[in-house]
Amino acid sequence: MLELYHDWDAVCSVKVRFCLYEKDVEWVSRRVDLCRHEHMRPEYLKINPNGTVPAMVHNGVPIIESSVMNEYIDEVFDGPSLVPSDPVARARMRVWVKFEDDVLHPAIRPASYALMVRPVVRSMNQEQLEHMMANHPNPDRAENWRRTINAPVDEAAVEAARAKATAAITRMDQSLADGKPWLAGDTFSLADVACAPMIDRMEWLMMAGLWNDMPALKSWIDRVKARPAYAKAFPDTSHRLPGPANPAEGSLYPDAV
Repeated sequence: MLELYHDWDAVCSVKVRFCLYEKDVEWVSRRVDLCRHEHMRPEYLKINPNGTVPAMVHNGVPIIESSVMNEYIDEVFDGPSLVPSDPVARARMRVWVKFEDDVLHPAIRPASYALMVRPVVRSMNQEQLEHMMANHPNPDRAENWRRTINAPVDEAAVEAARAKATAAITRMDQSLADGKPWLAGDTFSLADVACAPMIDRMEWLMMAGLWNDMPALKSWIDRVKARPAYAKAFPDTSHRLPGPANPAEGSLYPDAV
């Protein structure tokens, strides 16, 4: 049995679900609500001491860190390999996976917090908010949340995120301009699995215009979205956080405005 501890609209959770569906692996969903800090509860920290999602438990053994999880999935389960057989392409794949971890994801995170997570927390009534803060295992982080959710949106942080994201996707576009269909070369790989959720998040943050003049990247996005696993892995509107590109109505967060 494989149990996946995830939140529906968390980009690293999407990343692992994309991999699972590409490999046609059956899994059991264990939702961890990030907005209610369920990832910091003691029972979850026993599975993932880092307090992040996703994590998975396979045959009773916890596996953590999304990039590591995806390599594990590719090695352990049958199905088409998502790691190139050519050593150079394999190295290129790992560079792009690391790029997503170290550059692309951190570039987008401040805008995700300001425009998606923060509004959900702000929508809670005072009793819900105080309960969440009182039960946060880290008092300093809880106090930081209290300050930031009541402050105006940090427009400078959002603009800085846009600038960093633009630089990151420009590098992707330039790499794809060599005529190869996928980030690692001729075959779809864990590199494409890793970066696709970041593009989706940028779309929900109304940043899709950033690649209007990036034809190679736009073609890659079309190819990724055409894969059957893509539609299965990415959440529908009812499972998404409210944000610039999607309404709160009918979502898992009915109190959000």
